[in-house]
Amino acid sequence: MSKSDHTGRGRRRARRDAPTRAPRERYEADDVRTDSDFDADAGPSRRGGRSTASRGGGVATAARPDTEEAESEGARGGRSAGRGRRGGAGQSRRGGRSGSPVDPVAKFSASALRRVSVLGDRPSQVVYNLAEQSTRTYGTRILAILLVLCLTALVALLGVLTYQLATDTVEGTGSGGSSAIVAPPEGHSTLVPELYQAQPQDDAFEPIAERPEGAGPIPEDDLFGSDTEELELDGQKLVRDQSQTTDTCTSMVWGEGVAESLVEGECTSAASAVYLDSDTEYIAQFNLFDLSSQDSAASVAEALNPDEASTAPGFLLPQKGGVDGLHKDYSQATAQVMGHYLAVYWVARTDGAEPGDDDTLSTLNVAAMNASTWVYRQVGEAEQK
Repeated sequence: MSKSDHTGRGRRRARRDAPTRAPRERYEADDVRTDSDFDADAGPSRRGGRSTASRGGGVATAARPDTEEAESEGARGGRSAGRGRRGGAGQSRRGGRSGSPVDPVAKFSASALRRVSVLGDRPSQVVYNLAEQSTRTYGTRILAILLVLCLTALVALLGVLTYQLATDTVEGTGSGGSSAIVAPPEGHSTLVPELYQAQPQDDAFEPIAERPEGAGPIPEDDLFGSDTEELELDGQKLVRDQSQTTDTCTSMVWGEGVAESLVEGECTSAASAVYLDSDTEYIAQFNLFDLSSQDSAASVAEALNPDEASTAPGFLLPQKGGVDGLHKDYSQATAQVMGHYLAVYWVARTDGAEPGDDDTLSTLNVAAMNASTWVYRQVGEAEQK
């Protein structure tokens, strides 16, 4: 093996064994220095000494003879001198640059290197984190908007439900009857009868003492059929002038006490008819209320009694205008509990005058009771069940 082969092999081994040097970075406000500058600062002796030591070791291992060692030492000395000259030249060149202005590109590179160092040499991970945070912020905003819209819709729904409940309370219509008091019209009559009688409960109406489940409202056609179009007794005759039915019972009365008794008694429907005699000297009004039970009907009859001090004033509203009777002056009435129904018969002279010794008014009061023939039929049907 030649001397040159030994020498080259020793150099390569020295280079492998030498530790890898990490680049050093220094940043100053007025200069940017690279690895070559740091190597130049070390001087020719430092660089040359390190090279000589490493390479010398390689040569000593490869070449044993004295002649080979001498030649290797001469070669290394020449190379060390060359490196020293290059180091000195580098120092002179660096010294010449120290007074020159800083290159803007170098400043930008130094700033970029600082950012990379501060971010932990992982700029891509930081960018990913920033993007993820931006996505989360956007999602949070969308969620907040959706929550606001849901709350707005909920408030609107509650408003609609509240309005519907309020409307149902005021109107009080439906199969369940009125659940609120309907105020009487302005200027309504507040007449109460001079004579009021409440008939005692009759056991004949026991089959209909309770209103059956699912019972419908009072049928106007059946209640006011042809058999009740004319009512006659002892030569006195009344002819039906008008009739109506309603599921708002309180619309046929005035007075808070009477209206409350109808609501508490679960009145589901009511009917009314007005009768006149052939000479239009007398007027009679028939009212029928459908309540939940016999006891409820009795409570309403008590509330209608103008002589009852424990109840507030109140009575029926007259259904026919244009006549004085039932609007003012004298009148008389009779209430009869007929199972869960309450029938009221109210009569007067059309001019409102007192009857005196004439008993015609009393006769017509009894004749008006024939208007409730339909209730008797209800008793017969209940007994057959």
